[in-house]
Amino acid sequence: MRSILAALILLVQFPVSAANLPRDFRFGVSTAAHQVEGNNSNSDWWQWEEIPGKIKNGQRSGIATDSWGHQDEDISNMKSLGVSVYRYSIEWAKVEPKEGVFDEKVLAQYSDQVDRLLRAGIEPMITLQHFTLPLWVKDHGGWDWDGIAGAFETYLTKVIPVFGKRVKYWITINEPMSMIAGGYMSDVFPPGVNNLSSIGTPMINMLRAHGRAYHRIHEILEKQNFTPMVGLAHNLIVLDPLHSYNLLEHYVTRRFSQIYNWAIPDALTTGEFKIFFPFMINAKADIPEAKNTQDFFGLNYYTRYRVKVNLFSKDKFEKVVTPGAPVNDLGWEIYPEGIARLLNQIQERFPQMPIWITENGIADADDHLRTKYIKEHLDQIADRIEAGVPVKGYCQWTLNDNFEWAEGFTAHFGFYSLDPKTLNRVPRQSAADFSEITRSVKMGLPIPRSREDQ
Repeated sequence: MRSILAALILLVQFPVSAANLPRDFRFGVSTAAHQVEGNNSNSDWWQWEEIPGKIKNGQRSGIATDSWGHQDEDISNMKSLGVSVYRYSIEWAKVEPKEGVFDEKVLAQYSDQVDRLLRAGIEPMITLQHFTLPLWVKDHGGWDWDGIAGAFETYLTKVIPVFGKRVKYWITINEPMSMIAGGYMSDVFPPGVNNLSSIGTPMINMLRAHGRAYHRIHEILEKQNFTPMVGLAHNLIVLDPLHSYNLLEHYVTRRFSQIYNWAIPDALTTGEFKIFFPFMINAKADIPEAKNTQDFFGLNYYTRYRVKVNLFSKDKFEKVVTPGAPVNDLGWEIYPEGIARLLNQIQERFPQMPIWITENGIADADDHLRTKYIKEHLDQIADRIEAGVPVKGYCQWTLNDNFEWAEGFTAHFGFYSLDPKTLNRVPRQSAADFSEITRSVKMGLPIPRSREDQ
């Protein structure tokens, strides 16, 4: 009787869309250690933040959101949102602050965090490397270092037994191509190389690191009669030519899409890596340890870009926003249809591989777009599930406003606004709206429409 009454109340509060997600569909939120824990002083990003001009307004991550000091509050807020998954990262630079030296207190802290989440009915999904590297790895050459795959394996060999059977889902590396684009194709991330021809070696080393990690995680946990799910979180971007009649823009779009979106996922199936762009980059390698090393596909999706080509300009190629399109606070196009397009492409390339939306979110300080953004993306996901695409869950970026890398604290992605000075968490209206969405799906109801559509 209570569930029927609750369903009627929801129907009165929110008109519903035609989209229907399965009742067992999982909802979560995502964060990253450097952005929320604070005091990550042994990392390359901590050092990067000291360079003038690298972070907006000269901000530093500092104590970030002090997530370790606010664990109970944050977990309580997750429960209020109705999520059953927390996707977060552990910090290599804290676990192994010096080469071969592991901090047992940090490992115990992470272990306690898992216990707290499980007691609250929230499943941990753990990322082993989310953008940051220990300073000692950076000093060896970072992702250009030929020893990084072995170092990464040593790190996780210490980590995995600490968590054991309590954690099923592991993400080895978050957004390899974001690190490549930010740190090698430009200079907004460390190491700031800014040279397209440099990307082959770090991409190959990321694949080798993932491959070795995949096999070691399975080896350790399967000895305990436990089968983990191991994957990567891929940042995929929808790329379209700016001008439909421009054949050169079509060609450049296809080339960049293959390099950015598919070179790494394809290599995780075939064990063969290859990227090519005329006169700029031609790299290939056999990486047998990476072959068939993806138990699920982690998709991080935010936006679409148009590709503009002007051979007489300095940059030759530009990514631009569709003229007149709605955008978020960072100027990123809001394009919900893109997530359906990418899900279709993933299904075509990797048939029946389970898919998790490991990140999707919007910078929206005024909170006037977030609920509609979420609903429209969930509508697209529900439609693809009905068509047979095996999407298992959806993680929103993010719980609280946090340190958003080069944007500092100026980009507001959180369900909870957060003042980095007071660390006070204040729920936005979208937090209540998301709670209504998760409750509706659990009761087998369609996704409620956002208030903006009423």
